[in-house]
Amino acid sequence: MDKDAMFDNEYLFDSEGHLTDDGLNALQNDRLDELGRLEAAEHLTFCDYCLARYTALIESAPEKLRQPMRDLIPQVQNLMRLRSFRIMTNRYVSVAAAVLIAFGIWQFGILALPEKSVSRDPLAEPTRPSISRSIGGALDKCSGGLSKMFDGLRLSVTGGLDQLSDLRTNPPKTGGTPAEGE
Repeated sequence: MDKDAMFDNEYLFDSEGHLTDDGLNALQNDRLDELGRLEAAEHLTFCDYCLARYTALIESAPEKLRQPMRDLIPQVQNLMRLRSFRIMTNRYVSVAAAVLIAFGIWQFGILALPEKSVSRDPLAEPTRPSISRSIGGALDKCSGGLSKMFDGLRLSVTGGLDQLSDLRTNPPKTGGTPAEGE
């Protein structure tokens, strides 16, 4: 019988209903077709006698056959990294979206109390700025704030560089030689 040929399912079970030795070997060597593997797996789930024989057959196999075909640790670690990255980015995206929504609600005055009209006409509606003006004003405020921050940073860096250049040209006097007469 050819070792690579598929096993005939007619000889998978003996007359008592247990897996034959040839059937167990075929299962171990992956020579069963889909139906044969399914029948053998189902039988091994409830027949302790055949399961003990199959376990002994696997344990008697050479060491190289008992080792997994490939190491799964790097693959599992990569999946864990990918999932943790997705979880963290989902959290940050959710927080960023909440901040943007809160900023929009605050900036556009949706939750603000209506201002009292200063006009003398009691029927006149208080004017609200348009959305484009509100967005423009918010962007102007952000731009002004960033400009002030960068100006302050530039002044700090310039001051620090000036101090460093002063230290290079005029190093501090420490120690030195004793004065005459000492």
